[in-house]
Parts: sequence; structure tokens; C-alpha cells
Amino acid sequence: MHIFTAADRTYILGLAALLKSVDLNVSQSGEDQVKISVVSTRIYSQQKEQLQNCCKYQIEWQELPSNYDQLLSVSGSKLPYVKLEPRKYTKETERLIWLDSDTIVLGSLKPLWNLDFQTLPIAAAANVWRNPNNYQDRNPYFNSGVLVYNMKLWEEEQLSEKLLQNARIHVWGDCDQGALNSVLVGRWKQLDQIWNNHNTDDMSSKVMHFISRPKPWESCAPNQLWLDMLSQTPFKDELEKIPNKFKGLSSFHVKYKRLDRWLSEPILKFKSYLKQQKR
Repeated sequence: MHIFTAADRTYILGLAALLKSVDLNVSQSGEDQVKISVVSTRIYSQQKEQLQNCCKYQIEWQELPSNYDQLLSVSGSKLPYVKLEPRKYTKETERLIWLDSDTIVLGSLKPLWNLDFQTLPIAAAANVWRNPNNYQDRNPYFNSGVLVYNMKLWEEEQLSEKLLQNARIHVWGDCDQGALNSVLVGRWKQLDQIWNNHNTDDMSSKVMHFISRPKPWESCAPNQLWLDMLSQTPFKDELEKIPNKFKGLSSFHVKYKRLDRWLSEPILKFKSYLKQQKR
């Protein structure tokens, strides 16, 4: 099994909890071979050593390259775009599981790994907010926080090249997710919501996804399941710092989240206009 993710220094605690959850739950027998590939930026060597100690499986680290500079992102981070080039970072040729670094694994991922793609290039769960780029769109739209790649078909169809071209031409409010849904419209296998569940009270979740702000490491009252994972890592001492560090910031994030779509839409349209003028 091969797991792929990405993180920067602001997501270190999220990555630590994810790695521990993979360590504890990804394999029922504990004997399965698991590879983990992490693309990172601004994570130092000592922190990488601590993150490796979160998990018994060997982590292969790669640095974020600069070839995404031409792509726009409202958040400023270009890390999500690595999802568009899975082969580049993993060398995987058969299949691959992507997990966002704000998820935790709560059950075996074998059903995902053994998934029947039915000649489709990717599998994902539906996005709970549908298409954030067009709220009138009622077509199925997937969330890119958990993905299962059919790498053989991915390479045959040269999907990475098509996706990057799409991301250069269009400016999506949800970055990689917009490009993926645009290029793969109608060509994705829908997973049950338990594999990418934003409902943190649902104990049937196999993968819990902390989509909204504040993230657990930004909250005065972090999710207990997430806390249980982090408390078993070398970063457990950071737990005491969370309430004070983010007491004011978390409330700001919650308020901002309600306005970010309203604020980002005109910004994106203006950036898109400037980008088209340069073409």
C-alpha cells in the first residue's frame, strides 16, 4: 500500500496526527507493507525526524519544487497542486492513496487499496458543499481530501499534463480540486462518505476530514479523536500550547471562513483577468 500526502510547517501537528493514525489503523494485521511519500516545504530536518517517529512505516520525503509558481492560489500555498502529479513524487505505477494532512485514519484502508475502479482514473467522495466555484451547479463534484488513483490509466491518459494545463488557464477557488473536477467530470468512482467524512461526530468514519476552520491544532477545544492521535507522538507537549497560542486566532478563523468565498471570488476573477492579459 502506498500513501501520499503533503504538508508545510503550519500543518506539522496535523501531519503528526495523520501519521500516528496510519501507524495504528491502516493495516488490520500490522504486517502489510506500507509506503508513505510526503511532499513538504519549510519543515526542518529535526522536525522530519520527529515526524518519522510518529509512524513505524518509512517516510520518503520530497521538497516542493518551484514549477507551481505560475499557478494561482487564494491561500498562497501551492502544496495542493502536488495532487495533480502523483507519479512525479511517488513513482507509483499501479495505484495510490492520497490523504490530506488534516485527516486521520480510523480504520483499515485495504478496501480502498483493493478498490475496483471500473475503468475510471480516480475514486473520491462527494464534496459536501458541492461545487464552490459555481453554487448553481448540481452535478456530482468530489472532494480531493481523499483520493485513490488508478495510476496505470492516469499515465495512459497523460492526466497530469492535462490537469496542469487546466490549472494554468483557469483560476479555481479550490485550487487542485477545481482542476480535478473540471478535467475528470463524470469520470470518477464515488466513495462512501465514511472514507472522507467531515462529520466529526460520526463514529462510522474510516477517514475523518477536518475540512473547516479552525483546524484541531488551531482550536481551544480540539477534536478528541485527533487529540488521542497527537498525544501518542513526539509532539504531545505541543498540546498544552494550543489553547493559548490560538485562543484569539481560532475565533478569527471561524468568522473569516464565513466570508472567505465572498472575499475570494472577486480576487480570483481579477487575478484570472490579469493572467489572461499576459497570455
